[in-house]
Amino acid sequence: MSMRILLSLGLLVTCCSTLQAQQVIEQKPKADLQKAGAPLAAARRQAIHALPFQRPLTDAKLKQWLQITSRCTMAEFELFLAPLTPREQKLLKVIESKPAPIVNRLHFENLRDILKQKALVSLRVEQQREHNRLSHTTPAVENLLYGAFDAVFASIGPPHGSPRYGDVIIRLKDSVRENGWATPFSGMHFMYAIRHKDARKMQDLLAAGKELPTSPWNPLSLGFDDRLHFANYVVTEQYWNRALAYQAILVQRNLDDSPASQKVRERFAQMLTEKDPQKFWSLFIPPRVEQASAEMKAEEIPFGYLEGKFDDQLSSRFFESIEVPADKLEEVRSWPEAQPYLSLIKAKPAGTP
Repeated sequence: MSMRILLSLGLLVTCCSTLQAQQVIEQKPKADLQKAGAPLAAARRQAIHALPFQRPLTDAKLKQWLQITSRCTMAEFELFLAPLTPREQKLLKVIESKPAPIVNRLHFENLRDILKQKALVSLRVEQQREHNRLSHTTPAVENLLYGAFDAVFASIGPPHGSPRYGDVIIRLKDSVRENGWATPFSGMHFMYAIRHKDARKMQDLLAAGKELPTSPWNPLSLGFDDRLHFANYVVTEQYWNRALAYQAILVQRNLDDSPASQKVRERFAQMLTEKDPQKFWSLFIPPRVEQASAEMKAEEIPFGYLEGKFDDQLSSRFFESIEVPADKLEEVRSWPEAQPYLSLIKAKPAGTP
């Protein structure tokens, strides 16, 4: 009898605890922080305990979390890559003395507004302003994934940025890195190549004003598992060069015996002795060649890449130079908005993509 009573009491306590937990879970959560990276931190917070923490995710907490998750990722890289060969150790030493180029590319028709507002701004900030809107390429899929509408983007590594985003090059000062974090690819690439989902179809649904399926078993859904996975790729600024070196080591270790792979090994060896930072990064990430053959693409495979996500407004004080098509230089320098930046504005060197 006493055993039955104890079992009944235990069941009652369990039911009450479950009901209380369910009530807590169903409480309306506090408003989330609207900032790039916040959805990732929220997913990680949920992963370590299902009950709400009843404390807001602040800007300061987000920054701390980005640093924590970045440290963990880099520690895991170090563990699984060890032991490093002498060549790999030398790459780590060489790359640390050559800060990775940080470059924003934009279309020429957007430049005048950028100079007028004295900043690069996120899509959300642009939508809140009443003047002519800039043409942004930020996909809604990436906004659902990590809050991309609240970020300004720049490539980290390619000497001239990513030409597909525009014909104007804004080179950013190295100090801008204090305002950002990065991942080794875009959110769209992650959803397609890593999560194996039809990212383009997902984007088309969102662009048409529709919502994505909510069931986690639907191949077009985007939710907790995707954000938790993407969070593992976060790298904060103090680790950018090291993260790029680790990418290069993995590329080099996974080469085969083909002639193209031999070319890549030779390029790796060249980087170890290259003193000029510009030439080093051109070896690290060769410029894309239009209509290149499969063999050429294999020979020119990049050793690494990072996509930087920065605060929703990047002041022009972080601009190091503004490079425009040579045939547009005179026009740009005549704009009233360009007068404070004449010392920064120059023509793109011939042959620059």
